[in-house]
Amino acid sequence: MRWVEDKKRLLRGVLFVAAGMLIPILLLLLRSSVISMPPSDEIISMSGGWDIYYRGRMTNDAELSSFEADGIIAGERVTIGRYIPQEDLFAPSIMFKTRISRVRVYLDGEQIYSYGHDIPEGKYVPKAWHMVHIPTRNGEGLLKIEITAAQDSAFSGLYRVYLGNAEDLTREFIQIRRFPLIVGSFMIYFGFLLAVLSPLLIFGTSRDRSVMFSACISILLGVYILGYNDLLDYFLHDFVRSHETEYLSMYLIPPIFIGYVLTSGATRNRHRQMKVMAVADLAFVIIVVLLHYSGYVSFNYFLPFYHVLLGGESMYLLYDLIQNARDARDDSGRNTMCMSAESALLMGLMLFVVAMFVEIIRYYVLRFAMTESNTGNFDFATIGALAIVLSLMLNYFFHSVDHLTEARTRIKLYGMAFTDALTGIDNRASCDQFMASLTEANEVYTVVSIDLDGLKTVNDKQGHSIGDMMISGFGALLKDAFSDCELVGRMGGDEFMVIKKGAKAADLEKDLNSLKLGAEEENRRGNVFKYLYSYGTADSSEGENVQAVYMLADSRMYEMKEEHHRQRGILATGKLPIQGGVTDG
Repeated sequence: MRWVEDKKRLLRGVLFVAAGMLIPILLLLLRSSVISMPPSDEIISMSGGWDIYYRGRMTNDAELSSFEADGIIAGERVTIGRYIPQEDLFAPSIMFKTRISRVRVYLDGEQIYSYGHDIPEGKYVPKAWHMVHIPTRNGEGLLKIEITAAQDSAFSGLYRVYLGNAEDLTREFIQIRRFPLIVGSFMIYFGFLLAVLSPLLIFGTSRDRSVMFSACISILLGVYILGYNDLLDYFLHDFVRSHETEYLSMYLIPPIFIGYVLTSGATRNRHRQMKVMAVADLAFVIIVVLLHYSGYVSFNYFLPFYHVLLGGESMYLLYDLIQNARDARDDSGRNTMCMSAESALLMGLMLFVVAMFVEIIRYYVLRFAMTESNTGNFDFATIGALAIVLSLMLNYFFHSVDHLTEARTRIKLYGMAFTDALTGIDNRASCDQFMASLTEANEVYTVVSIDLDGLKTVNDKQGHSIGDMMISGFGALLKDAFSDCELVGRMGGDEFMVIKKGAKAADLEKDLNSLKLGAEEENRRGNVFKYLYSYGTADSSEGENVQAVYMLADSRMYEMKEEHHRQRGILATGKLPIQGGVTDG
């Protein structure tokens, strides 16, 4: 229905306008005082001057970045200590990060903070950013931090410790992660916007189910970006829940993305293989969730297997999309732009795969070959996630363009199939189809059979171009006279048909009189031919079916035609219905 299509176009416009409006707002947020205001007090990076005790060996006055755990096993402990510098700070605090470790913090031998020791042995201890308030003391205080690995290879190095005001430390934490914060927030916002509008888009005429998968992908990637950059910890205030949310969003991305590929038509020849991959990915997620919540194995143990799975499926998808993009490029009729839906998705997936591979390599290098990263304010995963979401937007846009083009083509082809090219009214096929619908509906109707007199004579004497003009003009007269009728068609040659629903034969007297007046007006214009015609009418009460009614109207038309021939003397004299020949008298 037309109003449904108009609503869909309006909502699509609202969707992209709303998404577009968010971008400058988020960019302005980059410069806002919320996350870019300078700290009120100095933030001190306590990277050096530490005494590090590990495996019975003490290292004095050491840099945290120089420490290497060298294959730490579960239960092993690293203790670091140093004096807090004498600084004039309001409500001083320290902030540092740990991975899969239990933590205790002491000040002058007194415990002031504990993390992870309430989690049973063998259970996963999530990564965490620790904000520890330092009680006000006279003079310098001896700070000691005990970090106990909760599992084998929990960490390879130590993160930097920061000293400052708690509010300033929090603002610095957010400011360093401005880019992933904005990208992740945008993707979640855009995904929810798509999810809200998706029912209308899915149940509309296009039946585009890929929009729901686009919404899920955008939300999952946004959540993962926030979790990967430790921002979920800040918002949820629950390290366990933020850890589970991050891993679940990451593990769910592959099956959801394959679902998008299948429903969007991005793949054409490998639906069975894609479905097998999607089922395997979902089975993997279900197994991981069951094992994690049953307490057997935590989410993070499956990370290496997931990386291998992600790499293999990404290569397969890239190969398939490259072939599809090549096919789409050869199909010049897809849309009027240089880029196709397939190539847009391909570029986004390529950028995503490259970015994720770089990030995965960096993750393993930093974890097993080098010390822990102390910056962490930029990651390629954020760039890759943004690229894939933008490509999904472009892919949906191009598919919408393709859908509209195909719809217009279908309408055009339908018009060509059921419209008479010479007159612009319905052709024989359309008339037959309409009569078949009347037979099924068993409605009340009237049929008018009309014959244009003298067409053969005009064609023979004046030429077929004049005859075509005669047919075309008569078709226009019929459309004007019978504008309130459901069907005005040309059966072929000089034969025409009119059908009006819910009417008796007498009800068409006004329309027939309008046709007579129109023909007389055209005949007075001095054309090289005159519009002379015969007709017959019959209604549904006079026949068993529409074919019988039409045959009755057609026979009455021939009776009138014979009468006209006798009146005009055409049969006797052979004169022509052209100017200078036979008149209406």
